Amino acid sequence: MDKRVLSVVLGLCAAGGVLADNGEIGYAQPISNITVDGDLSDWPRDVDFHPIQFDNSSKRVDGDKNFDATFSAGFDVDSNALFVAIKVEDDVHVAPTNDDYDWARQDVVIAYVDFSHTTNGSGAALFLAGGNQRDLLSGDSNWDPAIVETSWDDASVAVSRDDTTTVYEWRFDSHNTLSAGHVIGIDFLIADQDNVDANTSSALYSWGPGFGKSQAGGRTGDLVLLGADETLGTVKGTIAVADIDEEDRANMRVRLQSVTEPRRWVQVLANDDGEYTVDLPVDRYAVSSVDRLVWVGDTPHIVGDAETSVVKVRKNRTTKAPALSVTPKSLPVVLPERGALFGYTADDEEHIDEVVQALMAHFGVPGVSMALVKDGEMVLHRTYGVQNAYTGEPVEADTLFEAASITKTIFAFTVNRLAERGEIDLDRPLFEYLEFEDIAHDERYKKITARHVLSHQTGFPNWRYQNDDGRLDIKFYPGIQYGYSGEGFEYLGRVVSAIKGEPLEDIVRRETVAALGMGPNTFFADSPELHAQASRGHYAGMAGAHGFPGEIGVAHSMYTEASSFSGFMIGLLAEKGLTETSYAKMLEPQVAVPLEPEEAPQWPSRFGLGFHMMNSPFGLAYGHGGNNGNFTCQFELYPEHDMGFVVFTNAETGWMLVNALREYLIIGNAPSGEAIAAR
Repeated sequence: MDKRVLSVVLGLCAAGGVLADNGEIGYAQPISNITVDGDLSDWPRDVDFHPIQFDNSSKRVDGDKNFDATFSAGFDVDSNALFVAIKVEDDVHVAPTNDDYDWARQDVVIAYVDFSHTTNGSGAALFLAGGNQRDLLSGDSNWDPAIVETSWDDASVAVSRDDTTTVYEWRFDSHNTLSAGHVIGIDFLIADQDNVDANTSSALYSWGPGFGKSQAGGRTGDLVLLGADETLGTVKGTIAVADIDEEDRANMRVRLQSVTEPRRWVQVLANDDGEYTVDLPVDRYAVSSVDRLVWVGDTPHIVGDAETSVVKVRKNRTTKAPALSVTPKSLPVVLPERGALFGYTADDEEHIDEVVQALMAHFGVPGVSMALVKDGEMVLHRTYGVQNAYTGEPVEADTLFEAASITKTIFAFTVNRLAERGEIDLDRPLFEYLEFEDIAHDERYKKITARHVLSHQTGFPNWRYQNDDGRLDIKFYPGIQYGYSGEGFEYLGRVVSAIKGEPLEDIVRRETVAALGMGPNTFFADSPELHAQASRGHYAGMAGAHGFPGEIGVAHSMYTEASSFSGFMIGLLAEKGLTETSYAKMLEPQVAVPLEPEEAPQWPSRFGLGFHMMNSPFGLAYGHGGNNGNFTCQFELYPEHDMGFVVFTNAETGWMLVNALREYLIIGNAPSGEAIAAR
């Protein structure tokens, strides 16, 4: 089975699901003398079973006639093992029988087990079982060294079926000592296939809401290990963002951690009213907020830590925890009257370092690679922070970051060079070069040109998987309005490869990477160097799994770092690689870009032939941003001042850091009417 397929599928699920701790809590009691054979008659009769009923839209399924699943768990201190029993009621069972199978079209169970369960995001091992098929789905891509070393020596499973009931009985051996008072991270993904021909994708269910749980830390549920006859009590509480109306409360996470046993901690998700309820063993617990970035409607807030309170859980009683309230934090940087890049000298380096590090701490960005260019050269290159927040590995000069949609500008420059030489006509319909079978049912696609692609006027969605049916369609007649689309770039990439009759990556490397003098640390597809040098992406401060591209994706797949990428920026400012006329055509506005109220900066925007352009108070500004979820980045050039910046970050909050850094480097704090005069 192709592990990259698994990564893509789970990643796509994550895009529409919960990207944080899922808030589910279960309980396991001591058990012994368990034989893993698919027969649960040796399990205690009074064990509790928890429902596995969240579907892939994160809504609990009630009364599903075709599917019902539950699990129970227990632990054996003497053998240091966790035992799990899963029962699936399903009248149709399609099980894999050989190595050549698609797990998402079969009936299988994927178990996620995180014995370490650390607050800084340890990883979960993934074990798959279905029919006679067994797979280990975690490994080299994981950010946690302990998970990389996991093997089937650490687990066993037996599967049995009787009428409409399938039993999956598991044993997981822990390298950490198990005892009452500890908590284990655990979850399950169950694929339910009701088509005996297995021609359709299975329905997916999990214990807790959200998918993509193998892609970053902190996304599994919490399994509390109880002592024999240990009793529970209930905690109720509230959490809110200060000065926000109650009707605008956001879903937030709360952590409860034992004062006496630090390994006993859980996280719960508050509801829309900021309320949470959790059952816990009798103990004293520190109660604190978890989130740094809180969305209230469409507005993001960076919040500080609420004061930690302590609540005492009493046997069979409900205790009200002190209310938690977090306060939005103001920007920790005083803006200069004039943007720092305009009058930059080497004497400014120390202060710039302080500003970037303060912004990283404020926005929770683990790592940054940054370069400033001015007067035809790179005047500053800096790396900050860590490339893996779990292990603490620092960002080095050659650490690679996902460039995400900045990749589009590298390819766009290639297309502009081919157009200058007459090898592609920007206004000739692309289907005349290469037909596109996926959209051939819609005749409008025959109007799409390279100009439409480069300026985002194809009518395609950004990505087809964002459609309910997963199929490519056309949203509007090509050429009449703006509609950002990666699909269009991928189509144009195939066209360029067909025209040239050679691999697309070779073309891009020759026409742009080499022609503009980009540094050596530029990669578009999987390679040993990429494995060795790539940073981890992060959500909510938690490191994530690698998902390297198998081949170039001209809309998204570049990995690079600020020093290497600065060669592209310097080349653009010097108008290398194209004639003056071609540069003018490349930066000629093609379509207006509507701005959302929360976007920054609020400068009139257009798209040229592959580049986002803004009418700034400092003249034309152009460049591009990138956001692959757990990597965000931005580069901007200000040609009238022969300067610019690029910032790569390894976190979902990096875009907020970029906006703040732009204010410090470019905008400053001068009244807008004085902006041009001040420069």
